[in-house]
Amino acid sequence: MAPDQVLAQKRELVWNACSHIETEYIPNLSFCGNAILDFAGMTFQEADSDDEKLEKVLRSLPSATRLDVGWLGFSGSPRTHEALGRRTETFLAPDGVTLQHLQKPTMKADEYPLLIEDYEKFMKGTLLARKYPQLFEDKQGAIDSLKVVVEEAASRPMSNFNKVLANVCEDLGFLLWPGGLPRFSHPADYVFDRLRGFAGTLTDLRRNPKLFKDAIEMLFRTRSNHFDNLELSNVYASYMPHIAPYMNKGQYKEFFFPYFKEMITNISNAGNKTYMSLENNWMPVIDSFLDIPKDSVVVMVDDDDIFELNKIIGHHQVLTGGALLQNLKLQTKDKVIDYAKRVIDEVAPGGGFMFTTNKMWVCKGDINQNMLDVFNFAHEYGRK
Repeated sequence: MAPDQVLAQKRELVWNACSHIETEYIPNLSFCGNAILDFAGMTFQEADSDDEKLEKVLRSLPSATRLDVGWLGFSGSPRTHEALGRRTETFLAPDGVTLQHLQKPTMKADEYPLLIEDYEKFMKGTLLARKYPQLFEDKQGAIDSLKVVVEEAASRPMSNFNKVLANVCEDLGFLLWPGGLPRFSHPADYVFDRLRGFAGTLTDLRRNPKLFKDAIEMLFRTRSNHFDNLELSNVYASYMPHIAPYMNKGQYKEFFFPYFKEMITNISNAGNKTYMSLENNWMPVIDSFLDIPKDSVVVMVDDDDIFELNKIIGHHQVLTGGALLQNLKLQTKDKVIDYAKRVIDEVAPGGGFMFTTNKMWVCKGDINQNMLDVFNFAHEYGRK
């Protein structure tokens, strides 16, 4: 069978699995990040600058275990981090593998009125200057720094990275996650991630709920994609929410769910789905997923008990799981396979399930022999 036919069949298989249709086998979902560099014995700098080393890295994991669909690659912007005075929030660790994130919120608690009144002026005139003051102190230095940023941002699309990745995927029958929709951006997450940070946002929810509400209303009206004019179908949006599990039920119902429901429903009504993580614990609000269209979201179960989630929403939404990343490092092969077997036995019948881990593979040691063994096991055990 030609490579394009293999990938087309996998695309259909994944869509069916995400529509509560039992398939020939349960797809294995890759949630691969920078840990693949460590698995291949490379650093970011080595793999990013040499096509042969890049190909070795990308081939290493799907050649060693059964993976059908998902993410395959690594990221980092070390030149940008240096050019901007090491003030970027996400940056490459000294080991050349691990991505680190250090949240550095720049908006102050009393600045909501400025944000609401004139978003562009506040973001560019106040927050940008506050986060990167050197860009406003030395014009030539700023030009030189921004050249580096632009060059690095353009380097991967203009390099052979995508070509090498496509060739590897075709050769090994690996389907890159079939995205296609714009990035999902929730207004409350925008404040949490980009403006006020963890402590600031949670404080504002208690002390200034009206200002917070006014801000997210403005962001939803002017900055969020409502997904109400989609021309694509049978594709996915991706969403990594952060703020929801830190809200109480009342806050979730007022500040999160209405916007979430509108966007998810629009995506579903256009014939598409959303892949999202359930980072941390969502059990207190998980019943809200019964109030959005059936099979509209494919959820990566993180710290919640997948068996309990399955009892509540497993018939209505799509679950992914089967291996706990921490246990792959700490437990024996037999124990992690026993857990995978139980998940497949209890969660997979009737469709609406894909096999993967509960967290992304980003650190050294995340990809190990137990992982290789459990994915191979899941492929064979998950066949009809």
